[in-house]
Amino acid sequence: MAALPQLLLILFPAEVAVLTLLLASAPGARAHASSSSSSATYRCGWCPRRSTASILPPGAGALTGAACGYGGQAAEMAVDGGLHIAAVSASFFRGGRACGACYQLMCRGRSACAAGGVKVVVVADVAETNMTGGGAGGRFLLTKDAFAALATPDRNAELADADVDVDFRRIPCVYKSKNLAVKVEETSSRDRGYLALRFLYQGGQTDIAAVEVAQAVTGSSGTNNDAAPLQTSWQYMTRREASPSMWRTSRVPAGLLQLRLVVTAGSGGKWLRADGAVLPANWQPGAVYDTGLRVTDVAASTCGGASCSSTDEGDDAEQLR
Repeated sequence: MAALPQLLLILFPAEVAVLTLLLASAPGARAHASSSSSSATYRCGWCPRRSTASILPPGAGALTGAACGYGGQAAEMAVDGGLHIAAVSASFFRGGRACGACYQLMCRGRSACAAGGVKVVVVADVAETNMTGGGAGGRFLLTKDAFAALATPDRNAELADADVDVDFRRIPCVYKSKNLAVKVEETSSRDRGYLALRFLYQGGQTDIAAVEVAQAVTGSSGTNNDAAPLQTSWQYMTRREASPSMWRTSRVPAGLLQLRLVVTAGSGGKWLRADGAVLPANWQPGAVYDTGLRVTDVAASTCGGASCSSTDEGDDAEQLR
């Protein structure tokens, strides 16, 4: 018979992953959801794999953010966070794991390059057919305004219609007026008991490692990390490899719905729980609901690894899921 730890991992892989993530976190990492971010100095260094940036090709169409669940709200989201929207190569997008991640790009090797570069949020992927360059670090495709911001204002014409070599690093996303929200996917059905969610406006520099849903109990509220695990009626939501940014369950409870999730934070993770119900009893496919949570943490696992590469090698956050 297999040893107990191996047996638990086989029978309950998701629960073991969450427990591992929480045990790895220091006590100070499991703070309230509204805790302030780390200092203005970015935690991540520049990625060792350089990349390229270019203007979106004419045939790519407008960036709507639909691939990440934003629909026509992508531009609004970017403005709220002081960012530009961007697409990335499909290999860097990794089926949606890069959705909502924020990056700083700086071009190099040209005197026209602006000192601060440009800050972008990933909202889509573009097929890599006929792409050149990019290397193992992937490739960024920018709107005209974002591409122009790579250069000093008086010399942005020098970068027009060219692939530009860039250094890049992941940075925290900061939204002035947006809380973490959930979008109910169109495939969801109350009659079938099926619920699929995407998270939008995820602040900080974190990855969501686990999501659970439960029927809201009158009077239950708060983001107390010690109290959250004491609940017994939570349903674990899963995700498929093909759609890693979408969380789903085929056993959704009836009535008002509460959510709690584990996000990577510091060197481990922490529970977050919304105050009261997030989804109404008559939730609708396609609707977006505000969780009331602000995520501001920075996770060590979001530096390097898959944040710098088009492969999954070294993806510490993924290993915890």
